[in-house]
Amino acid sequence: MSYLTESQLREYSNRLRYDRVALANTKSHDVLAQVTIFLSHSSRDRELAQGLVYYLASFGIAVYVDWNDSDLPRVTNRETAERLKAKIKSNNLFMILATKSALESKWVPWEVGIADQCKGEQSILLVPVADASGRFDGSEYLQLYRHVESATAGGFGVFPPGQTNGVLLEQHVRAFVTVR
Repeated sequence: MSYLTESQLREYSNRLRYDRVALANTKSHDVLAQVTIFLSHSSRDRELAQGLVYYLASFGIAVYVDWNDSDLPRVTNRETAERLKAKIKSNNLFMILATKSALESKWVPWEVGIADQCKGEQSILLVPVADASGRFDGSEYLQLYRHVESATAGGFGVFPPGQTNGVLLEQHVRAFVTVR
């Protein structure tokens, strides 16, 4: 197991720019996919978030990201918070793109708290992202959640807190939604 890296996510993001089918899948998220994920991230990490969205879209998994939501107010306010809270509740899973910027954000910890309260630990996936030096400095409370890392079998795996055995990400997501 190893953390995803900024360079891996940038590579996926670069692919997205040239793959119009995947790009279309990311924008029509509620219509086509059975599996939906709310992606919590820092606006400073948009390129990294786009890379993760591309990867998930390649499996037919729809991802809600705020920049695709034309109903969000242009200036953040109470309506923004209400809309995000509703989206957290309505998506099947909640995923945190855990970068340094995300952990310093005002919104990401708030979103995690909302997700924890209304969805529970089982529905939350942490995606720790290593910086250029290979380090991830996450907050202690993030250790409560399943995490997504590179799997030895290839692709990305989902691992329960404190464990090194898991399942492939796409299997976990699809099985989770099937069970619910």
